[in-house]
Order: sequence, then structure tokens, then C-alpha cells
Amino acid sequence: MPFVPIVGSIAEVVMSGTLAAGGSNAVNVASVFHYRLAVVTAPPTKAALETVFNGAAGIVAPFLAAANSRYTQSGNSVRWINDALDAPVSTARAGVGAIATDGMPTIDSVAMLFRTGMRGKSFRGSKHFPGVNESDTTDDILVGAGLVLWQALQAACAANLTDALANVWTPSVLSRKLSTLATNPTTVVANDVTQVLLNLNVGTMRRRRVSTVR
Repeated sequence: MPFVPIVGSIAEVVMSGTLAAGGSNAVNVASVFHYRLAVVTAPPTKAALETVFNGAAGIVAPFLAAANSRYTQSGNSVRWINDALDAPVSTARAGVGAIATDGMPTIDSVAMLFRTGMRGKSFRGSKHFPGVNESDTTDDILVGAGLVLWQALQAACAANLTDALANVWTPSVLSRKLSTLATNPTTVVANDVTQVLLNLNVGTMRRRRVSTVR
């Protein structure tokens, strides 16, 4: 029997894309988000959640507005975490970063800390967004118009999503350590995001390192 989301259900949304080669190899990147179904007005659908996530009121549009043109989005996938057998549904997308100036190395990122009302490592999260621009920084610090664009994404990460069905989704931090997600019945430990902090210094994501060029 298919899983039917109810209030409290957790959706996992994965935004996938590629950073084009900048002298070495291209790098595939993925950003994972979790949302709690807070208000049910109509039967929730993955398509409705993906649409609002990808739009102006969601995450993808402000991210693309801030990101370098080396970044190309390939798509989003959505699955219901509460059901271990639920398969993700993918939607192809082809968004491109809006800033067509020199990009920073692929390992550089804009880092944000997600806080909840609970204390401890299991109740904090973070995001390391790719596509940082040289023009965003003075030395190691985000400044000026670039900072304003990343601050808009910061606000979007903290905001609820209201889909076309009038269902409300609240950003959450999922604890994979405390949850049991591989088998049914699942145990999902997730807490609502209460604050998103933007690091002004440029962060590092070592798994995005490119091959050595000699």
C-alpha cells in the first residue's frame, strides 16, 4: 500500500547539478533538503512540492540568482522519508547560475548553519552551496551585491514552502544517526529549523575537489 503523507511526514528534496570544468574535470554536486508537512489542505503530491521548491518562493530560484554560470541544474528529486520503500520521483531541470563572471574553485562554497530548538550535533545541519563567484568576495569574505544575493537564499532556506495545493512544508533538520530509515516501520527524528546562519567567510567542500592538472 502506498505511503500517504500526513501532518508530520518528512519529505527529502535533492537538488542536483554540475559545475562545469574550469581547466580540470566537471564536478557533480547535490544539495539535500528536508521538509516537514505542517499543514494539510489537500492530498500532498511530490510534483506540487517540487514545483514550489524550484520556483521563486522556494530554494532553486534564489540559488540560481546567486550562483556562477559554471553551475547547471540537472533536476530535483522528492521522496517521502517515512516510507523506506518509497522511490524518489525525479524532475528534470536545466537552470543555470546567473552570474557570468569568474567562478571560484569547485571546493569553495557558501556555508550556512541550520539550527533547531534542540541542542546537540544531531539537531544541527548545514548546507555548502556551490557556484561561488570571485566578485562575491573581498579576500575571504562575502561582500556587496554578491552577499545580498546569498542572504536572499539564506532567507529562503529558513522559510516555509506553500505549494499549489495550499499544503505547508516547514524546513527541518533530519538526524540520520538517530533515525531508522532503511526498513519499515521507520523511525524519523527531525526538528524544525528555527534559524539559518550564513558564514561570511568562504567555506570548503573537499569532496568537490577536481583532479590534479600538470
